[in-house]
Amino acid sequence: MRHPKHRKQRNIAQQMKGILTILLVVLAFYVVGSVILLDKIRGQAIQEMNEMSKLYTNEIDNRFFRISRNLFSTMAEKDQSDSVFWNYIDAMKEDRTNSDYSVKKLREYSLSNAWEYGTEYQFFIYLDEEQQYYKLSMTDEDGYEEEAKLKKAILNQITQIKNTSYSVKKKWNTMSVDNENYICKIAQNKDVYLGCYVNIKSILEPFSNIIMGKNGYVRLVDGQNQIVDELTSEGIVANGNEKNVSDRYSIIKKLKQAPFQIQIRISSERILDVMMGSMMVLLGLTVTFIIAGVAILVYLRKNLLKPVQQFTRNLEKYDKGDYAFHLTEVNLLELEQIDDKFKYMIHQIKRLKITLYEQELQKNTIELDYLKLQIRPHFYLNCLNFIYSMIDFKQYDNASKMILATSDYLQYIFRNANEAVAVCAETNHCRDYLDILLLRYPESFEYYIEVHEEVKEASILPFLIQVFVENAAKHALTLEEKILISVTVYPEDRTDGKYVNIYISDTGKGYPEKILQTLKSGKGISKEGRHLGIENCLRRFHYYYKEQGNINFDNSPLGGAIVDIHIPYYRYQNNGGCE
Repeated sequence: MRHPKHRKQRNIAQQMKGILTILLVVLAFYVVGSVILLDKIRGQAIQEMNEMSKLYTNEIDNRFFRISRNLFSTMAEKDQSDSVFWNYIDAMKEDRTNSDYSVKKLREYSLSNAWEYGTEYQFFIYLDEEQQYYKLSMTDEDGYEEEAKLKKAILNQITQIKNTSYSVKKKWNTMSVDNENYICKIAQNKDVYLGCYVNIKSILEPFSNIIMGKNGYVRLVDGQNQIVDELTSEGIVANGNEKNVSDRYSIIKKLKQAPFQIQIRISSERILDVMMGSMMVLLGLTVTFIIAGVAILVYLRKNLLKPVQQFTRNLEKYDKGDYAFHLTEVNLLELEQIDDKFKYMIHQIKRLKITLYEQELQKNTIELDYLKLQIRPHFYLNCLNFIYSMIDFKQYDNASKMILATSDYLQYIFRNANEAVAVCAETNHCRDYLDILLLRYPESFEYYIEVHEEVKEASILPFLIQVFVENAAKHALTLEEKILISVTVYPEDRTDGKYVNIYISDTGKGYPEKILQTLKSGKGISKEGRHLGIENCLRRFHYYYKEQGNINFDNSPLGGAIVDIHIPYYRYQNNGGCE
C-alpha cells in the first residue's frame, strides 16, 4: 500500500504534466496564430501601400491632364478679345521695346499655376518669329533664369513639334539634361509655343514613403521598357534597361496622360516595419490584457474566492453540527448579505428542527394517549364477564357472536394504532363496537351505516368515526327511549379536488349548549377526565389534516347531535383494507 504522501506527489506530478501540456498547446496555438496574423498584417500592409501608390498615381495623372487642358485651352483663346494671355502676347509683338512689361504681367498671370499644380511644375513661352524664350515660373535658386542646357533641350522639343497640330490627347515627352530627366508638354498656335516641364525626380519623391528600405525603389518606365528614371530609398537616381520584376512586393501603375508607367517595389524592411509596428501594438495590448487579467484575478481571489471558500468551510462546519462560525470581514456587500441570510436560515432551520421535534413528540403523545384511551380494561372485563354469563345460561349463539365481535374489535385496535386505514375498515370497526353493545343492551338503540362505493377505499385516520359513534352510544344508554345512530360516508366534489364527507347523527338529546359552543370555537372540552376521547381525536385530526380538513358540530332541529366531517380524498394504498 502506497503512503498518502506518495499519492499526493503523484497527483502533483500529474497536475504539473497537465499544466505543461496546456502551456504547450497554448504556445502552439500562439505560434500558429502569430504566423497567420503576420501574414494577414503583411497582406494588409501591401494592400495599404497599393492604395497609397494608386492615390499618388491618380493625382499625377490628374495634374498632367489639368496642365494639358490648361495649355491647349489657353492657346485656343487666340481669337478671343478678352484673353489676357494673348493680349500680352500681341503687345509683345507690336512693341518689342516694351516687352519686359508684358512678360512681367504674363509671369503674374502664371503665378496661379504654382498654387494649383505645385512649384515643381515650370511653365514657359517661346515666340518663334522673335526667337524669344521666356520662363514664366520662378524657382527658388535662380529666379526666372533658366539653365542653358535645359533651355536648349526645351528648344529641341519645340523644333520637333513645329508645323504639327496641337492636341490635348498628345502625351508628355521626355528629355534629359546631364543626369536629370524631365517630362514636358508643349502646346503650339502658329509661332507661339506654351509649355510646362517637371523634373521626374520630384514626381517620384512622394513614393519614397512607400519604398523605404534597401531593396525598394520606384521607377518611371517608357513604352520601350526603358527605365527613364529610378529613385531608391537612398536617393540614388539611375536609368537603363528595365529589370524584370514580378512578385507580391511589386506594384505597377500606368499613367494615362504620359507614355510611361510607374513601377514600385516595396522594401521587405518597410513591410517588416509595418508588421513590427502592428505586432508591438498587439503585444502591448496583450501585455495590458495580461496585467489587467492578473490584477482582476488577484482582486477576485482576495475579495471573492477566499470569502467563498470560507463560506464553503462554514457549510462543512454546519454539516458537522458546528453553528458557531462567522464569515471573515470582506468588502463585498452581496456576500455579506448572503452570509447574514444564511445565518438567519440556519437559525430558522434550528427553530424548525426544534418545532418538528416538538411536534413529533406531541404526535407520539397524542397516539400514546389515544392508545391508552382505547385500551380500557373495564370494557374488556365486562365483555368477558358477559360472555361467561351467556355460556352459563347456555346462550351459545350470542356468546359466539360476542366473542367474534370482541376479537375483531381488539384486533383493529392493536393493528391500527398509528397508521391510516380504509373508510370501510373504520366503519366495520364501528359495527363491531355497536354489535357488542347491542348484545348487552338490545333495547337501547339501533344503528344505520352506509358507505358509498366510491369512498370505501378512501384513506382515513383510525378511530376518527368510532370516537363520535361511541360518544353517541354512551349517551343512548342513559336514555329511556330507543334512539337511532346513523353514519353515512359519501364522496364530495370541491373546486380544489375530491373530498370525503362523513356524517354522524343520532336522535338523542344532542349536545349541551355550553359543550356545543366550546366545540364550535375549537377550544378544549376535556375537564376532570371527561371528553378526553373527543379532544384527543380533534388534536389528531388537526395535526394530520391541518387546513384541508374540517369538523362541524351542531344539534338537529328534530333532536340529536350532528358531527359533519370533511377530509380530502386519498386512496388507501395497502391492499385488503376491508377484510
